[in-house]
Amino acid sequence: MFIICFTLINLIYVNIMFLPIALGSTASSSILDSKHVNFYFVTSFNTNRNMDSQQGVIPRSEVCGDRQDNDLDGLVDESCSVESSSVGIPADNFNKSKTLRIGVVGDIDSNQGLTTQLEIANHYNVQALIIPGDFEYTNGNEVLLNLQSHGFTKENTDIVVGNHDSEKDVMMWLDNNRTFGQVKFGFSADKLALFNIDANMKLDCTGPQFEILKSQIESSKAWFKFAVVHQPFVTVKSDHPPNGEFDCYDPLFRAGRIDGVLQAHNHNYQRFNIHGLMYGVFGTGTHDTGSSMYPLESDTWQGNDCIKCITGENGITIIDLNLNNINSKHFVGWFVNMKNQVLDRFENSVG
Repeated sequence: MFIICFTLINLIYVNIMFLPIALGSTASSSILDSKHVNFYFVTSFNTNRNMDSQQGVIPRSEVCGDRQDNDLDGLVDESCSVESSSVGIPADNFNKSKTLRIGVVGDIDSNQGLTTQLEIANHYNVQALIIPGDFEYTNGNEVLLNLQSHGFTKENTDIVVGNHDSEKDVMMWLDNNRTFGQVKFGFSADKLALFNIDANMKLDCTGPQFEILKSQIESSKAWFKFAVVHQPFVTVKSDHPPNGEFDCYDPLFRAGRIDGVLQAHNHNYQRFNIHGLMYGVFGTGTHDTGSSMYPLESDTWQGNDCIKCITGENGITIIDLNLNNINSKHFVGWFVNMKNQVLDRFENSVG
């Protein structure tokens, strides 16, 4: 009887709960607090299994968004929420009631590279596309047709006029009689507002453009607000210098609770955090590719470090806006190159 009992019982299952441990007057908790982890121990009586199976086997947790089978059950990301994650690459089946996804790319052209970028945007279910200028280098009409064939229409795509663009064509796209001002999409309600700036015209603090933008930004009730401009306020030394009006517009952005400034013009990727406000150069369209993209001749702007500066890589920047709490705004982003590789990850919280 003794031998039979131990032969039948060769697997012991233990369920352990981790609880916070108080250290002095401060409670210190591990990342496993209040979580159950299952441990499986195989006894030495099971002699028909290899040595690995005789050791403790501890299931690993899924790392959401990395598209790997972390818990070795043959499934990928199977237990993950469909909300956006700052880990890995963007989840392509996110919860649209909790996340609004935008894509940003400037200096695009009518070529196969644009088609690839739009296919990447479609793959990740980008809901709103933002083009911070220069789409009419060779054939703007073909570019617009390509956008529309991939589902990016006037209803979900913002275009800012660049120095290679026709003001008339941009105004027609925006259904507006000017190339600057607030842009909102019906599908996003008050979740997202874009404020287009035309740097081809007078850009100082005294003109009508500034006054109109100031009024619109200050009165906007949108959850997330982004300023969009072609010629950048902030850029490292490259082919094109800054537009020179940072001191004029930056205070307006901060007073109006702008969440980020989306720029282009220099054909490269740059990301700054200027005292909590994201400034990015997203000139990663395929008008120029590889070594033809603009050099990065410094790594700072007015003493502010470029957190991530990349040239020679085309791609699209994807940003997920978290809609869970208007009082604590949070977004995460990724710069994805033409091979669907993430070259930069970032996140920002305001609240």
